[in-house]
Amino acid sequence: LVELLGGLPSVVLGFLGILLLSPFLRVFLDLPTGLTAFTGSLLLGGIAVPTVVSVAEDALDAVPRAYREGAWALGATRWQTIWRVTFPAARSGVLTAIMLGVGRAIGETMTVMMVTGNAPVLATKLGSLFSPVRTMTATIAAEMGEVASGSTHYHVLFFIGMVLFLISLGVNIAASSVVFRTKKRAERILS
Repeated sequence: LVELLGGLPSVVLGFLGILLLSPFLRVFLDLPTGLTAFTGSLLLGGIAVPTVVSVAEDALDAVPRAYREGAWALGATRWQTIWRVTFPAARSGVLTAIMLGVGRAIGETMTVMMVTGNAPVLATKLGSLFSPVRTMTATIAAEMGEVASGSTHYHVLFFIGMVLFLISLGVNIAASSVVFRTKKRAERILS
């Protein structure tokens, strides 16, 4: 089921968000419109979770059974084994899963563009979470087709793309450094 949810196209998720989630939030939170930053945030979480769960599950399954059996032989309970043996052994894989989910959320365009109202306004206060907004990726998608090549607007859109690239690069570097440190720590413990 998780792999099925992870494989749904973002346009389908956006359509489901418009049909189901937006009207529900509009009524439940008594908002003028359900197309808000909050709606987009919920859908982004829904998009990232299947990726995180799938990759983290693979990392946890990769921990040798002998580790768990050894902990049980020493008298550890099931939860002690999970928290003190299995999870630490799979930590780098779980962190990689989280970073992949964050990367998927950062790069998402269509779902967010469909359910956030696509309003080109700057969110300046906390209440803006419940008003229409436009994300950086949606700005590029919405405006790139109509901008004059070589204009200031054109260059600003490329700058937005560069900022997104740098954010993604930062997330990947952070993930790589955490994985590297975790592997080094594991090598020290095992040697």
